[in-house]
Amino acid sequence: MTKIIWHSKTLEKEIKILHNSKINFIPTMGNLHDGHLSLIKAAKKNSFFNIVSIFVNPLQFNEKKDFINYPRTLKKDIKILKDLNVDFIFIPEKKFSSIEIEFSKIKYLNKLCAIDRPGHFEGVAKIIYKFLRLINPDLIFLGKKDYQQILVIENLIEEFEFNTAIKKLPIVREKSGLALSSRNNLISKDKLNSTKFIFKILKNLSEKIINEGLFLYEIDHFQKEIINHGADKLNYLEILNSKDLSSINSRPCKAIIFISAEFDGVKLIDNLEIKGKIKLCEEKIISF
Repeated sequence: MTKIIWHSKTLEKEIKILHNSKINFIPTMGNLHDGHLSLIKAAKKNSFFNIVSIFVNPLQFNEKKDFINYPRTLKKDIKILKDLNVDFIFIPEKKFSSIEIEFSKIKYLNKLCAIDRPGHFEGVAKIIYKFLRLINPDLIFLGKKDYQQILVIENLIEEFEFNTAIKKLPIVREKSGLALSSRNNLISKDKLNSTKFIFKILKNLSEKIINEGLFLYEIDHFQKEIINHGADKLNYLEILNSKDLSSINSRPCKAIIFISAEFDGVKLIDNLEIKGKIKLCEEKIISF
């Protein structure tokens, strides 16, 4: 039977009662969709105890308006989680976001989303740190849509020597190819139709690299294409080393194409792993 826990101290007591049982942890901000459910269903494949959190973290929002407008569907979320027979639903008190801590090893704060969302990943790291200290899970389940966030959490786990491994799950998409996000339902129908071009452009870029190679100057064409197909703004479109988000060079590496675009003021992110390895050869990215 699912138990709902509203306070950190209550959860701490409940975890002690588990007597060192292995724990899966799935952090969410609620407004659950099939992407979240894929994490929970993957977690339920082992025999561990499952804890799902619902907490809209104010520390990771750059604008108060964005925090206020973030979709909240708590009653619906609780029903979904009960139907999935999750062991614990943890809905922390507001003061859960009160934390003073400094990080020395967190990287990736000058890349991609960190550029136009200053303080975002520090805010994520603070709350995840607090969750990990409280729960001490064996596994934490995260979706690859937030790839940069996964790398930040890996840094966090390494710095504080948490005994928690990360399970990375594939991006779940709508039929159009759009990556599922709690923010998708904030976009108008007209603009939502344009969002399908995000994944199309990622695929076209990947296929071009694999089939014929991509000159660096050609990335500009793909950047313009996303605007021409209805995006209000393109924040970035980059091809980076999947290990450390470094730029592609002459050394072969696994790589990912990252994109962030805005529709109706809603920022959407997505990424696509390129099959095989790539490298830069005389201003051209090639696959082999």
